[in-house]
Amino acid sequence: MSTVRYRGFDIMSRPYELAETGEWTVDLIIQRNDRFRTFSVNERYATVEEADAQCVGLGRRIIDGRVKGWSVDSLRRGNSLWSTLVRLLVHESLGPLILVLAAIFGIGRVIARVH
Repeated sequence: MSTVRYRGFDIMSRPYELAETGEWTVDLIIQRNDRFRTFSVNERYATVEEADAQCVGLGRRIIDGRVKGWSVDSLRRGNSLWSTLVRLLVHESLGPLILVLAAIFGIGRVIARVH
């Protein structure tokens, strides 16, 4: 397994040997920041070195947009404030805490106007 940096992405090759034939196949992860996508193909290679090189080459072609149907566009977007809040609300179960903080903030603004 190797990791290569390419155009702001990490390509992590994970070739694995098929028990029934002894051949190697391609499996890889493309990661940027805290997001990633996995890709694999059914092609077979005689050695782990050859499969590893194919992983890296495939990863570069995907990043360059040269593999039809495969994209890493969702990994290119930065973390905006909105997407961070949505992630916190939906994925990290902090919704109740954020709602309480928003209510406290709202009440504070009302009190400030009264005085």
